[in-house]
Amino acid sequence: MKNQFAGVAPPVAVNIAVAVVAGAPAFSNLSSFLFAAWAAGRDKLTFLSRLMAAMGLFLALLALPPASAGGLVAFCALTVLARTAWSGILTVRAAVWRANYRRDWRAQVTGRIVQLASLLVAGYAALIGFLMDGSPMAYRPAFVVGALCALAAARVYRNARVRRHRQLLAAELAEQTLEGRRLDPSVFKRVLRGDDDFRHYMLSMMVFGSGNLMVIPMVVVMLNEQMELSRLYQVMVTSSVPLLVLCFSIRIWARLLDQRHIFSYRAVHSWFFVASFAVFALALGLRSPALLWPASILLGAAYAGAHLGWNLGHNDFSSDAQASHYMAIHVTFTGLRGLIMPLAGVGFYQFLAARWPQQAPLALLLPVSLSLAGSLSFVFLHFARAKRLREAGS
Repeated sequence: MKNQFAGVAPPVAVNIAVAVVAGAPAFSNLSSFLFAAWAAGRDKLTFLSRLMAAMGLFLALLALPPASAGGLVAFCALTVLARTAWSGILTVRAAVWRANYRRDWRAQVTGRIVQLASLLVAGYAALIGFLMDGSPMAYRPAFVVGALCALAAARVYRNARVRRHRQLLAAELAEQTLEGRRLDPSVFKRVLRGDDDFRHYMLSMMVFGSGNLMVIPMVVVMLNEQMELSRLYQVMVTSSVPLLVLCFSIRIWARLLDQRHIFSYRAVHSWFFVASFAVFALALGLRSPALLWPASILLGAAYAGAHLGWNLGHNDFSSDAQASHYMAIHVTFTGLRGLIMPLAGVGFYQFLAARWPQQAPLALLLPVSLSLAGSLSFVFLHFARAKRLREAGS
């Protein structure tokens, strides 16, 4: 996008647009609580089908903006709308997965879906990148193909089924804690105040997830400025290798999550992020490209477990009727972290680089510390829950 609109709009405007598009996956999540309220008591598959069709429409329109200042504004607006529709899909889909898949094999089914989706996205992204090397306009037909895929998915959703769908809708309408479809901000507070375990989980996730969202933007900047690695090397370390490892390791995490409560799962899984970030910090501190590869492999394994924990963890706290709302709370907090933490991490790095250039790689100690604190919190929650269960059984 930066290359496409460079020269047709002021450089500052183009840079702001790049920031908006890059941040869209994070701040679009802030709409999920509204989608959960709108979907309460409504046919889930019809709702999902309409959202998917809307996303397909926005993707198709993304192929149209001209290379002009107005086109830049339109491109940004359509990107935000498409990401917002996807946020709603993620929120409502969580309730469908809960209804359709039993607790003891839900993670394995989800793992297969994530595995396939990751491979498709990686392959499609690589194809677009290859085509754009030959023609900068290649992204236009790519958006049309994406739109057609979304419309096909909308049709699939409309013809799918949800187990005990009527009972689910009735339970949502009868749910007094969440007051049915009302868009009442107090619902957010009531859930957190009324569910101690979920509140503690969200607090731990805020600390742990803050470190996670800081790292990759900081690593990308440092690989370029501190180690001056090629773009291909950077893409391999931060994207391609982790995605490949994710595809091969996600089923291992799925079996673990099917057997454990999310507290116990996170008490194991979270340490892969800590280890990865620590090795990244060591690699950058020592200016050692060789150490980037084990860091990247650990990151891929951590991402695999994170995909499952993020999509399914709230189910260990919610009822069927509350699943969408719990997911919406979780996703909303993720959106807040995504808005703040990447900028905070890069800003901290820039501060150190300006004051003490030789010590700039030490900026990674901030996200490492946050992820470490979050991991320790999960361990504490795991042992506290185990103690309660022992006392209840005695």
